[in-house]
Amino acid sequence: MSKPNRHVYMFALLGVVLVVPLVMFVRSISQNSSGFANHVRVSWGKIDSRLAARGRVEGATSQDIKLASRVVGRLKEVTVNDGDLIRKGQIVAVLENDDLQAQVEQSRANVLHAQATLERLQNGARPEERAASRAAMNEAQAATDNARLNYQRAQKLFAEGGVISQSVLDQAERDWKMADARLDSARENYKLVMAPPRSEDVAAAQAQLDLARAQLAQAQDNYDYAFVHSPVDGVVVKRYMNPGESISYESLYQPIVSVSDTTHLMVRTEIDETDIGKIQIGQRADIRCDAFRGQTFHGHVVRLSGGLGPKKIQTDNPTEKIDMDVLEGFVEVDPGTPLRVGLRVDVYIELARKDNVLVIPLAAVEVREGVATVHVKTSTAVELRKVRLGTQDGMNIEVADGLGEGEEVVY
Repeated sequence: MSKPNRHVYMFALLGVVLVVPLVMFVRSISQNSSGFANHVRVSWGKIDSRLAARGRVEGATSQDIKLASRVVGRLKEVTVNDGDLIRKGQIVAVLENDDLQAQVEQSRANVLHAQATLERLQNGARPEERAASRAAMNEAQAATDNARLNYQRAQKLFAEGGVISQSVLDQAERDWKMADARLDSARENYKLVMAPPRSEDVAAAQAQLDLARAQLAQAQDNYDYAFVHSPVDGVVVKRYMNPGESISYESLYQPIVSVSDTTHLMVRTEIDETDIGKIQIGQRADIRCDAFRGQTFHGHVVRLSGGLGPKKIQTDNPTEKIDMDVLEGFVEVDPGTPLRVGLRVDVYIELARKDNVLVIPLAAVEVREGVATVHVKTSTAVELRKVRLGTQDGMNIEVADGLGEGEEVVY
């Protein structure tokens, strides 16, 4: 190849290298004459602002209820296991109670005896006893009258010349005095039988009955305590003891099982201290978890703790920061969900929601010295325009004033 031709090829190659980028630049300018990479039309949409937090499903009381025996003894039966559903009042454990049942029967018999004693005292003698006492008194009166007449005859006979001896007279006198003493006794017995009961005797009998009833109530309570009942509808969280284990005074109130109230579920969630001001009672929340992928459950914030505390709910992320203070919030889950106590969940609390508002991408907004502006492409140029903004959800933002539907924003 000749030297002139070589120069021609080199100039041609250089022209291609320079022209191709120039053509691409020109084409880019022709496609985007404003020099901005993104174009978007102002349109009607919705703003859904949410705060994400981690949480754990708990029962209605937010704490497990530990059930224990109130009396010492040996466990006879534990009727539930971990995860069992239970009803309010259901027996979950039974202690050996034969001796306690015997104490109840003995106390009940003592009550019946004390009650009979009081009634007998209040009612007084039976009619038959009163009639018998009156008859005995009349009989004693007749015997006394007869003994007195005999003594009087003996005195007369002895005074008329010794028809009878002194010893016979003395015997007649003794018989009369003995009969008179029996009459006095019969009269006192009749008075006692006919008299009303003394107030102090009635009070003593009533006190004895009250004591017997109190002892029966105590014995019945001890027997009832041998049966441990669930105070709520819910689920057994953990079983701690087994049949045959003993409960002593030292281990009294040691839990046999723990249960959780599932009449309605709660989610304990932890709010970062920087987001505390965004949370209010009554806000709606969505709940999701890995155990039920693709499903969303709903609830609302019902309670916020009184102060900050250490983080307790941890994720599987090894880089997660755990030495931080958080505010605990409680979300009541709507009824009818399959969530189980103890599940870790993701909670999305609705901070703000607006439908049918003008929206643009948040990235299109520029804020300088407190003034929000956007670049609007018109038919002739791109102008910088002030706008008044509303709620944003992290991706889009509401335009309250300054833009109309269909206008083109570039950024």
